Amino acid sequence: MKNKEIYYIVEKIKKTSQGYIFFIQSSQGTNFEMHVSKDQFDRFDIDEGERIDDKHFVKLREENLFDNARRQAFALLSYGENNKKMLISKLIDRGFSKELSQNVADYMEHRGYIDEEKQMGLLLETYLKKKFGKIKITRELISKGYKREAVAKFVQDEFPKIDFAANCAWIIEHKYSPIPKDQGEVKKMIASLMNYGYSISDIKEGIKIYTEGVKNGD
Repeated sequence: MKNKEIYYIVEKIKKTSQGYIFFIQSSQGTNFEMHVSKDQFDRFDIDEGERIDDKHFVKLREENLFDNARRQAFALLSYGENNKKMLISKLIDRGFSKELSQNVADYMEHRGYIDEEKQMGLLLETYLKKKFGKIKITRELISKGYKREAVAKFVQDEFPKIDFAANCAWIIEHKYSPIPKDQGEVKKMIASLMNYGYSISDIKEGIKIYTEGVKNGD
């Protein structure tokens, strides 16, 4: 038995402030609406009463969904910095499928609208102002949704440019000076510095820098 042909009729087109609405009836008896922008309307070049075969309709539907998701992505990025993971999550929250959201995020990244390395650089500046150490900065970047491989490469390139021991010494000077003599208090100080994200080696070097500075009257 031959499969019955599926087609769609654009029964009516209504203009709105946002673009156009296509009122569509399928050969299977279902009625639905398709919202399109002015650009889509001009590109689709469809008139009232026009009959569209199933293959053409699927293509139009996919293009329509992609364009709508892309416009939403542009709007989200205009509100503030979003990495790919954040953008995908927000598009899904707005009703787009996971696959479509991923494709749109890839599209935005490939065209330079998402620059994760630049975003991580801006976050790094913020974290350094807060005097965070290597460990905490790395954890913060991963918690923001950046991939571990991207974070690993970024910190490998950027961390050698930063004097974390000097930053640690600054915290010691402004929060713990003079360094307590009681061993229990010293352990508390070290634990606090580790909470800032400093390694034991950076803490030891930071104490050395601070002590030498005190000795030289700096």
